[in-house]
Amino acid sequence: MKPYTKAIKLLVLTGLISLTTGCGEKFVDLIPKDVIPVGSFYKSEADIRSALTGAYGNLRGIYNSYFLYTEVPSDNTRTFGENEVGQGELDKLTYQPSSTNMSAAWNDAYRTISNCNVILDKIGPVTFASTTTKDQYTGEAKFLRALMYFNLVRYFGDVPLVLKEITTEADAYTYKRSPAATVYGQIEKDLLEAEKVLPAKYTGANIGRATTGAAKSLLGKVYLQQKKWPEAEAKLAEVIAAGTYRILPNITDVFGVGRDNNDEIVFAVQYVSGGFGEGNSYSANFAPQPSGTSIIGVTGNSFNTGTQDLYDAYEKGDVRRDAYMGIYGTAPNVYYWAKKFIYYVTLQNEGENDWPVLRYADVLLMYAEAANNNGKTDLALTQVNTIRKRAGLAEKTGLSKADTQLAIEQERRVELAFEGHRWYDLIRWDKEVATMLAFKAKYTAIDPANANMSPAPTRRLYPIPFREMTLNPNLTQNPGY
Repeated sequence: MKPYTKAIKLLVLTGLISLTTGCGEKFVDLIPKDVIPVGSFYKSEADIRSALTGAYGNLRGIYNSYFLYTEVPSDNTRTFGENEVGQGELDKLTYQPSSTNMSAAWNDAYRTISNCNVILDKIGPVTFASTTTKDQYTGEAKFLRALMYFNLVRYFGDVPLVLKEITTEADAYTYKRSPAATVYGQIEKDLLEAEKVLPAKYTGANIGRATTGAAKSLLGKVYLQQKKWPEAEAKLAEVIAAGTYRILPNITDVFGVGRDNNDEIVFAVQYVSGGFGEGNSYSANFAPQPSGTSIIGVTGNSFNTGTQDLYDAYEKGDVRRDAYMGIYGTAPNVYYWAKKFIYYVTLQNEGENDWPVLRYADVLLMYAEAANNNGKTDLALTQVNTIRKRAGLAEKTGLSKADTQLAIEQERRVELAFEGHRWYDLIRWDKEVATMLAFKAKYTAIDPANANMSPAPTRRLYPIPFREMTLNPNLTQNPGY
């Protein structure tokens, strides 16, 4: 049983903060009228557990659309039915403050942060049967808050840093954008505290909750994105040394229904079918548009379709290409669909396969990048070759530091395709503009819609949503919007 299924529907805790109703809206949601009042909740261990379950449940909606912000802007994937609203604006880098996608990303993250803040504020006086469990729940809330702030700071840069329960509308309007460095500092603090109290593994219905390995892996990723190479190497080395995770021998065992929560998964968003409204939508959204295919039992939307450039990036003999990508249709309407995520469903929003937020292959490649930047090129190549060996490829040896970096970039692209890493990898490498300009030049003749693509340095940050700036005059806009 996955840990956050029916309970979420019954509790209706999404967006819960202790504000009185009828005060108007702001960048954090007001309390919905149909939720349990905060004052009469959070009295017992069971209440805290239920609230935490609700916070986990928020991840389902967030990671149903995570690909929009982390893959679609890159050269890895595209959308079909291009236009300058909806998915098309992410694909062509033409997003604006009025975009509903920007508001959704902002509000969904802050809703979950709000859940975590309330839990952390209320858990202190609650009596638990075990101090270990109380500490664990505290660590889980801090992990989830850190994950949300990591998404926000990458998306928007400076963001309001809210670390407590908001109880009045006036209080909400006092928040300004905190510097990204300050936000990163809080993320690091939350994860360092979380890793000390989270268990290495769970059993039974608790499988899928945040572990110490998840906290350490996310912290390593946080360090890496800031180019804190020594800190990243040291933290990711701890994950490797623990021996909790492993690279599965066959890539076909990593993804798919019935393969969730395997030894390669560090942390994944858990989905469940069965009519509870807790299934994923990406299985259908990633599928090719034409209906009546054998790929999926509903009409696909082609919202996250691989590009020809990604397909061609796989080396000859790389078994991942055909395992991770399928081809449907004929030129000019060719769909390179995401085999690793698409599984046969007969109803929309009923996909049961999980979303891997952190995977051990990512951990090894992050460790390789950090080690290489610390001058440990041979050590970095060892990790790269672990990934290549499973893909059926020859090892790389004797490379320079610069060439090893290129080898890491190649492996990250083809190994982690569709999983939401490519765009922020390109940004970390300071290559997103050059990469997308080259992509535009190469593929516009094949797909004229690429002529609308607008790569620019200012596009690495998304715009602060217009609605939030209107409601909170303390907010400022990112450059270029």
